[in-house]
Amino acid sequence: MQRGRYPRILPAAPAGYAGQSSASGNPGEPGKEVKKRLTSQPRPGACLDCRTRKTKCDGLRPACTNCSKRGHAVCVYPERLVNGQKAIELVELLKSSTEDRSNALLKRLREKGDPSIVLAESRGGPSEGSSPSKLDYVEYKQHQSSLEGELMANNPKAFPILPPIDPIALARSNLLRPWLSDIVLSQLDSNEAEPNLTAPSEYSEPQEQPIEYCDERLQYLQVGFWTNIKISNDFVAKVISVYMKTDHPLLGLFDTHLFINDLVNQHAKYCSKFLFHSVMYLGCQMYSSFDGSAIQYASEFCRVAESLWKTEKDSYPSMAGAILLSISLMAHGKNHAVLSYASDAMKMGTRLGLFGGGPGHAANPHQPNTGTMQDDLSARSHAAWGVFNWNVMISMFHRQPGSETPASAPSVPIPGETRSDIAGDKTADANPGKGGEKDGDDDEDENISEELIVRRLFPALCNFWRLVHEVRWIYYPVRESPPVSLRKRLVEYAYRELLAWTETLPSFLIRRDQCPHFIIVFHIWLHTAILDMWQPFIYREKEKIPQLRTFSARDRTPDAAYSASVNQLKQLIVEYRSRHAASSYSILWHNGLIYLANAMLRCTDPEWHLYLLLCIYGYERLSRTFRISEVVAQGLLTMTMRDTDMTGREAYKIMETLKERGLIHVMEDLEEKIHATFMIDLNLAFTNPEAACAENMANEFTDLATFQDLVDLDPEGR
Repeated sequence: MQRGRYPRILPAAPAGYAGQSSASGNPGEPGKEVKKRLTSQPRPGACLDCRTRKTKCDGLRPACTNCSKRGHAVCVYPERLVNGQKAIELVELLKSSTEDRSNALLKRLREKGDPSIVLAESRGGPSEGSSPSKLDYVEYKQHQSSLEGELMANNPKAFPILPPIDPIALARSNLLRPWLSDIVLSQLDSNEAEPNLTAPSEYSEPQEQPIEYCDERLQYLQVGFWTNIKISNDFVAKVISVYMKTDHPLLGLFDTHLFINDLVNQHAKYCSKFLFHSVMYLGCQMYSSFDGSAIQYASEFCRVAESLWKTEKDSYPSMAGAILLSISLMAHGKNHAVLSYASDAMKMGTRLGLFGGGPGHAANPHQPNTGTMQDDLSARSHAAWGVFNWNVMISMFHRQPGSETPASAPSVPIPGETRSDIAGDKTADANPGKGGEKDGDDDEDENISEELIVRRLFPALCNFWRLVHEVRWIYYPVRESPPVSLRKRLVEYAYRELLAWTETLPSFLIRRDQCPHFIIVFHIWLHTAILDMWQPFIYREKEKIPQLRTFSARDRTPDAAYSASVNQLKQLIVEYRSRHAASSYSILWHNGLIYLANAMLRCTDPEWHLYLLLCIYGYERLSRTFRISEVVAQGLLTMTMRDTDMTGREAYKIMETLKERGLIHVMEDLEEKIHATFMIDLNLAFTNPEAACAENMANEFTDLATFQDLVDLDPEGR
């Protein structure tokens, strides 16, 4: 290429003229028209009057020279209008915050003098419409060098970058208010004197959608074959559909196709009367969110299921039914046999050779070695891993006295993993209908069907609970316990292993907009498990807890790892409650509420009061469906009065709301006392498990609330 063909580079235009065309035709020299337009523009700090007149403003306060000559005592500057709106938002934040938080915000307002700065700091970001300052950049770099920033950079599937939660919008939302039925809302709308209790907000609970059958085969269901309880086929089909669409993807206790096939065709191999009644017991509780009369049948199905269990023989449906009965009893506040049914299911699986390397690898000896071998393997694997997963969950999250960690993982394969190799089906990988899916590149396929997501979710959950089970050995070993001095190091390695495994998940099992509700629950379980791992090490004296060894951040401590998952959990629960109606009729995610509430009562989060109410009103929504919610919420309020400045009057008001909106209005004999022996005070659980359980903590509510009110009557303590 010849040198002379390059164009000559002209000098740069003066600052402020870049991009302007030259009226005189000379490059880099603005023409008269451009000069006139530039000089006629007001300076950035001009008042509104000078801007309107397009005159030069000297920006003097309270009135510029031009306005003074015109007789205006005060100029109106644009930033005043912005600050006026910010001031209104700040007042809303002050009204929704605790007394300590409000005092801190007012102190900051006196220091800064600008509502937009105070609001930006309360939200954790720069003020709206402003460019990042040097201080913002320094804070950003500090965040990048923090452990949370390191986790977001290296483990984005478990720790995605979080969009900020607007505390004002959250405080205004119906997530922090009592649930109002459509009837109540219509009455409020017709009464002009009533305040607007459901102010518009980006965080609002979704409307429940009509229930459709999860499988078209259910239209042929004849329920009289399975039970003597007088109930319609359509009602049963809808109840089963609610369970199948909501909780079953997370529990996976039986093969859906085999169960519905036997249910409709009246076969008793992969379904049984005991399993049917257990599904209906939990399903009726869930369906009461759609039809209040459904709860009336729950106790009937419970009575029949417990009666059938006495004569039930070892089988895969019996194992699945026992776990469902355990979950149902816990949710219904009949806690007398939650642990025994879960433990009996494990023992039954051991006798069937599903645990401990028994004959579980082979086909069922009572069945011929025919084409049913793959179906048997699927039923066996679902039962074994479903039982294992639930037992690990209750031994960790519920911390019930007497709960036992399983001695080992199942000896049968995880459903959906290497099925074609084990079952001898060489065409399974090419035939999605046979269980082996040919997905292609998981990370690129974001339009994957929900059915396939469900099939891939349960294998992921099995691997997740297996990793959690290995961590349980560190704290609650079956045989030998590691030395105390090594436990933190072992937990860190287990933490690393869990994070590394999470990064192998396909993209459709990761949180994203419009993802299925059970993906959110999966990630709630993930971060509650992480919180449980670090629970024994947080908020201790720094010199007693050395820094983590496998991270490079300056704050590489258990506290920082704990806080990072707390921040993720806050986002998850806000998202789950505001986007998924299942948050009001599934009990499987409530452990996230317990762990977040505990974190808010122990940490120094300035918005702790908002997130605590988020948890308590989460239970208020669940109280329409599950009796246990009332006890848990009452226990959390007891902890709040004990550890914060919440008054007894405020706590009583919230409890009255729960009782008004809950199952107390259902025409059913629910005079039986609600029992709940799982832990809700996770810190106290280390030293006094009995006092830390939900039932006993709730029993302290009345005495503590009365005492708090007496103290409030005499602020001086006299």
